[in-house]
Amino acid sequence: MADVRSRSISSFSWTLALMIVAMAAGPILAAAPTGGVDGQVQDAQGKPLPGVAITLLKAGEKTPKKQVSGADGGFKFDDLPSGVYIATAALEGYGPVTCRGMRLVAGQSRRLEVKLLPAGGEPSTCAAVEPGA
Repeated sequence: MADVRSRSISSFSWTLALMIVAMAAGPILAAAPTGGVDGQVQDAQGKPLPGVAITLLKAGEKTPKKQVSGADGGFKFDDLPSGVYIATAALEGYGPVTCRGMRLVAGQSRRLEVKLLPAGGEPSTCAAVEPGA
């Protein structure tokens, strides 16, 4: 009887130890490195444009991430997985702009410089700035 009890306690101890290790390792294994994109939208005179709809779509995905530029024209997307992205910016009365082929790698942040110009005039512009540039 003592031998059965000893094996049960030993088995329980190993099961408990494995559960503790698995619980501790789960967040480490699940947390893939991510990057981010931030930027500012300006008008033709270089003044911040609030209320601009910014969308960011990773190649191969169907659902874009969305932000609206703040009072300072700024926007920010965090926790983005590595990949190639397309960014668009649109505001009524201004020509929309699309910034294609923006590559993001783990741990990297990219900055978008967006200039929206009045609709019907010169095209609006978008540039992805390299890190450290």
